[in-house]
Amino acid sequence: MKKNYGTLLLRNLTGFGLVVALILTSSMVSLASGGTLSGEITVSGQRIDGAAPAVSLNGENVMSGRTFFNSAVISTPETSSATINLGKLGRVSMSPNTNLSLTLADNSISGDLTSGSVQVFNAEGVAVNIRGNEDTVTNDASQAGEVSVDVTSGSTVATSTESTVYVNGEPAAAQMSKRKRGWIIFGVVAGVVATAIIIYAVTRDDDDVTSPRR
Repeated sequence: MKKNYGTLLLRNLTGFGLVVALILTSSMVSLASGGTLSGEITVSGQRIDGAAPAVSLNGENVMSGRTFFNSAVISTPETSSATINLGKLGRVSMSPNTNLSLTLADNSISGDLTSGSVQVFNAEGVAVNIRGNEDTVTNDASQAGEVSVDVTSGSTVATSTESTVYVNGEPAAAQMSKRKRGWIIFGVVAGVVATAIIIYAVTRDDDDVTSPRR
């Protein structure tokens, strides 16, 4: 009887151990499969009080080494910048005074940029989609590259030194050309108006001059 009891206890312990091992293995597999949807934050800068630089992650102050999980809001203060290493997706660099809501998918990096500027480095096959103000900046996902988006001026400025970048579906260079043409037209119109005002003022002064009495 004692032998049967011992055998039963051993079987139960063995079964329990197998269940625990299965749970741990499943957890590790889940973490490994979700690795592309997370990243590591590196903070750079120098605070006035001498403390380690930090940024805000979903309202919480965090320092270098903190893990970024998918769909989070990151804000950098005036004295700090941040880089989020996204593994095989690429990385995102944030300048000081920047607020970015960042979302990741298997083959894409998306975000809403409400202030400041970001630089997104994407691996080949990874689509970039950054919304700033009322504009949407995208890339050519067929090649690895870099996309810079800046909204500090109140308008969305997108550039790239390595790949093609689009603003609202059009090449960013074309968008810049349109803006330049707009400023040129504005300058010409302003010049014409200013000239007309000067001519009017001079003519009016001449009309107001009275002849001297003899």
